[in-house]
Amino acid sequence: MIRRHSWLRLAGACVLFAACGPVEEPAEEAASAPEQGVLEAAHERPGCTCQPPVLAAEITPGTAGTNVRTIFDLDGTPLVNAEDDTGTNSLWKLVEREDAECGGSRWDAVLLRGGFIGLPLFVAFAIEDGTLYFAADDGVHGAELWKTDGTPEGTVLVEDIQPGGGGSQPLNFFLLGKTLYFTADDGEHGRELWKSDGTARGTRLVEDIFPGPLGSVPLGMVRVDDEHILFTADDGEHGREVWKSNGTRSGTRLVEDIRPGLMSSEPGTLVQVKPGLVLFAANDGEHGQELWRSDGTPGGTRLVEDIRPGPEGSAAMVNSTQFALVKRSLYFLANDGVHGDELWRSDGTPGGTRLVEDIRPGPEGSEPGGLKPMDGQLFFSADDGTHGREPWRSEGSAGNTLMLADVFPGPGTSSPSGFTARGKVYFYAVSPEFGHELWVTDGTRRGTHLVKDIRPGPANAFAGDPNDPLPVGGGLILSAFEDEHGVELWWTDGTEEGTMMADLFPGPANSDPANFSRIGEWVFFTADDGVHGREVWALPLACFPKTGGR
Repeated sequence: MIRRHSWLRLAGACVLFAACGPVEEPAEEAASAPEQGVLEAAHERPGCTCQPPVLAAEITPGTAGTNVRTIFDLDGTPLVNAEDDTGTNSLWKLVEREDAECGGSRWDAVLLRGGFIGLPLFVAFAIEDGTLYFAADDGVHGAELWKTDGTPEGTVLVEDIQPGGGGSQPLNFFLLGKTLYFTADDGEHGRELWKSDGTARGTRLVEDIFPGPLGSVPLGMVRVDDEHILFTADDGEHGREVWKSNGTRSGTRLVEDIRPGLMSSEPGTLVQVKPGLVLFAANDGEHGQELWRSDGTPGGTRLVEDIRPGPEGSAAMVNSTQFALVKRSLYFLANDGVHGDELWRSDGTPGGTRLVEDIRPGPEGSEPGGLKPMDGQLFFSADDGTHGREPWRSEGSAGNTLMLADVFPGPGTSSPSGFTARGKVYFYAVSPEFGHELWVTDGTRRGTHLVKDIRPGPANAFAGDPNDPLPVGGGLILSAFEDEHGVELWWTDGTEEGTMMADLFPGPANSDPANFSRIGEWVFFTADDGVHGREVWALPLACFPKTGGR
C-alpha cells in the first residue's frame, strides 16, 4: 500500500503574464489569460487533472530507497539509472499499467540490465530514434559502448573496443544524423575519434590523428553542416587546433593551423551560429585570444575581429558559461582594454561584432554572467558599479539594454542566478526583505517581481546552490525550504496565487526533490517520503499552464 501523503495546495490559479514585449510596455491584460482558479489539462485522460504527486515506482522495496542518478526520456518512456549501496548500477524502465488510476501508483519498474560497476551509467550518453547509447562497465569488458531500445533483450554491448577488460572509456558523445561520434581508447591508439551506427561492425576508429598510444584527445564536437563535424584535437605536430571529419579517414583533417608550429591555438568552445558558420575563441600568437570563425575550410577559417588590439587579447568566450545564441548572433563576454569585461555580440563578421553596452563605464567592467536567451532577448546578471549585481536584459544594443530590477537596493548585490527560460525567465535572487527567493520577469521592469516569499521574511528559501529547477510550459517545478515543511516540492506559473507545494515528507523533515524530468504526460523526479526512502515520483503536466511553449 502506498501511504497517503499530506498535500498542501497554496492556491489554485494558473495565470501567466504575456510573453516578452518591447521595453517598458506592460504585460497583456488579465482578460486574455486563463480564468482564475482554472488549471488547464495537458492531456485527455478523464479525471487526470492537477492532483497530488504520486509514487511512480518503488524500485527498492522498504525504507532504504534507491539512489537514482538520472531519469531519461526514451521516446516517452521513463528510464531510470539507479545505484545500490555497493556502487553497482542498474537500468530500469517504468511501464504504465493498463488499469492505472490517477490517484495512485501507475507504473511497474522493469529491470533492463543490472550489474554495472565502476564508471557510473550515463557519464556519456546520446538518444537517437528510440535508442539510448551509454557508457558502462559490466564487470567483464570494462567501460565500453552500450545501447538500449527499452527492452531487456535490446540492452546490449555494442562493441568491446578495448578487449581484455581494460575498457575503452567512451566519452564526448555527439550525434550527427544516425551516426554516433565519440572518443575512446582502444589500448593501441590512445584516445581518438570513433563512430558507431549501433552495430559492432559499424563501430570503428575514424582516424588515428596522433599516431601512437598518446592519442589526440578530440574535444568539443559540433555540427558544421549536414555531413561534417568540427572538433579540436592535438596531432602532436600542430598543437591543439580545429579539425573536421565526415566519419571517414580521408575526410578527417586539420582545418587550419591557427598558431603555426607545435604551440596550440587552444580553441575554446565551438558554437554553430548557423549552418556553415562556427564561432570560437583562439590565440594565433599575434592577437591573443580573440573571436574566430570557420566553415570547415582553411580559407573560411579566420579571425573575426581583433577586439583588443595587440598580443594580450580580449579573452573572448573563455568558457561555456559566458556565451549565448540569440537570433543567429553570438553574445559573449570580452574585454577590449578600455571598457573592461562587458557584453559583446557577433554575427561572424567584423562589422557585426560590437560592444552591446558599456554597463559599467570605465576599465573595471560589469562582468556579465548567467547568459540566457528567450524570445529574441538575452537575460543575464551584471554589476553597473552603482546597484551591485542585478538582473538585466538586452535586445542587442545600448538603447534596449536595461536593468530589470534593483532586487537588493543600493550597492548591495542580489546575486541573481539560475535564469531559466520558457515564455518567462525565472531566477533566484537575494533581497534584504525576502532573503534568497524565486523571481520572474517578462522582460520589462514592470513585469519583474518576486514570485512568492516562500519562506516569509529575510530567511532563505534556497541554499546558496539550489537544485536545478525544470521549466514546464509557462511554469517551473523546483524544490524549496520553509520552516514548517522543510525542503519540499513546489511548482509555479509565475504568480503568487499559482505557486503550490506538496508536503511529501509530512512535517519539517525534508523530502528533498531532485532529478526533474518531463516525460510524456508527467514530470518525474526523486524524493524521500520517510516511508519508502528516495524513489521516483510523478506530477501531472495538468498542474502547469500551457502558455510559453513546451
